[in-house]
Amino acid sequence: MGDATQIRRQVTVTPENGLHLNPITQLVRKALMFSSSISLSFDGRKADVKSAFDLMLLAAPSGAILELETSGDDATAAADAIAHLFESGFPLPGGASH
Repeated sequence: MGDATQIRRQVTVTPENGLHLNPITQLVRKALMFSSSISLSFDGRKADVKSAFDLMLLAAPSGAILELETSGDDATAAADAIAHLFESGFPLPGGASH
């Protein structure tokens, strides 16, 4: 087992209602696919992306810039997958987005 990788990047909240239940559900489901720790920080608060409660407490509005941090053996893949959700606008099944 090699050294764990750490990734940091910025992501922008794209849903017009900010981080609400549907985007949070998508984030948690995606994050649980990875063994790495994944967090988002906003306005002095830090949330574990594997916790819907933590993400709700971020209260990140549309347009907010969040700091995404991943750490672990699959940190790069985790950061890419989480960032993709933000970049794609959290698409709903059927192709619609928030």
